[in-house]
Amino acid sequence: MLLKARAKINIGLRILGPRPDGYHEIISVLQEIDLTDDLQLELAPDRSLTMTCDRPDLPADESNLCLKAARLLQETTGCQRGANITLTKRIPMGAGLGGGSSDAAATLKGLNRLWDLGLDQEVMLSLAARLGSDVPFFIQGGCCLALGRGEILRKMRALVHGPMILVVPNVHVSTTWAYKTIKNYPLTSREDYTIFQRSSKNELPLEQFRAIFINDFEPPIFDHYPGLCQLKNTLLTSGAWYASLSGSGSALYALFEEEATARQSLPQVASYGLTQLIYL
Repeated sequence: MLLKARAKINIGLRILGPRPDGYHEIISVLQEIDLTDDLQLELAPDRSLTMTCDRPDLPADESNLCLKAARLLQETTGCQRGANITLTKRIPMGAGLGGGSSDAAATLKGLNRLWDLGLDQEVMLSLAARLGSDVPFFIQGGCCLALGRGEILRKMRALVHGPMILVVPNVHVSTTWAYKTIKNYPLTSREDYTIFQRSSKNELPLEQFRAIFINDFEPPIFDHYPGLCQLKNTLLTSGAWYASLSGSGSALYALFEEEATARQSLPQVASYGLTQLIYL
């Protein structure tokens, strides 16, 4: 069984503050994009779970979310079947694009079918939430307003369309570090939270869209990695109508009205890292 695990971008990411459970309360719009990892799932002759990956720097042991997802599914359902998982990585790691979470969600969905478990969406979302904050979104897919620690999802139509440039710089930003650092910067107020939530459902003038859909991670990350700030400015001056860090980065994306303008901008940002034109 071959599955495609899609990446995501965050369109705005507001952080409301820490929660008693150690996570942070957030609000964000998550939208899948056409950049995928490939997962091949095959039945094992026994209850064993094995995994191989084309990236030697990605652990393929029990610490991998795919194997964690498979193990959780076995333990929860009592399933006596096993699987061999082969992962081909195309989504850059540690870039804020949700590749690991998407792989885990694809594993859950694929094994649910391969093992004939018949679990419904509600059960799958509950299992996904135990694996990580972004995993439930990839069970749902499409475009969602994400609340809580990211696991509370409200389906919505795609918020943005058209050509997009995705740039993944040669920089790794630790999500743990980003959340520790954010406490030294202003966070989103509850009032701004309600504006964000209302406005995500309507067409907005450009300046208002930019003012509402901001990423609270950008100030601390841009202070520490000024090259990322420079990249965002280059994307905007090259003709993008909107540009943003995705999650805690390091990936940035830019939205354009015309594909020709986006293509003309590619050489201007190619030196920053892996660059790709995607159509939403």
